[in-house]
Amino acid sequence: MDVLSESRLSTELQELYLQNKEWMSHVLFLEDENRFFQKLFGQKLFVIGKSHTAKQINLISESLASLQEKTVNLKKLVIKHQHLLEGILKDAEHIVGINLIEEHATITSEVQELLLSDRLMKSKLFLMVEGN
Repeated sequence: MDVLSESRLSTELQELYLQNKEWMSHVLFLEDENRFFQKLFGQKLFVIGKSHTAKQINLISESLASLQEKTVNLKKLVIKHQHLLEGILKDAEHIVGINLIEEHATITSEVQELLLSDRLMKSKLFLMVEGN
């Protein structure tokens, strides 16, 4: 590999690493949001129970649990990917394959999906808490 190609690859890997750091920021935000949702739901459960069915309450509860599980799994994946990128950046002889790009694209998609799920959950929970 010539110097120009190595330099360009290094720059692109650094960009991937920075994007990974951004993902971690999103995941940490989602963890905080989930704790807030769980607390809000628990505090308002009595009020919610007066105007909503057990089925509606269980659906929200299950959705909160699912969101939390997805967040935990995504955090593990982001950490693993970060370590992989760190290893590649430290080891100039490391071979970069298409699987790195595919994994990166998959994580990007998962972060976007989880952020969307978070927004939908927030809307549903707030509507329920507000009594609508």
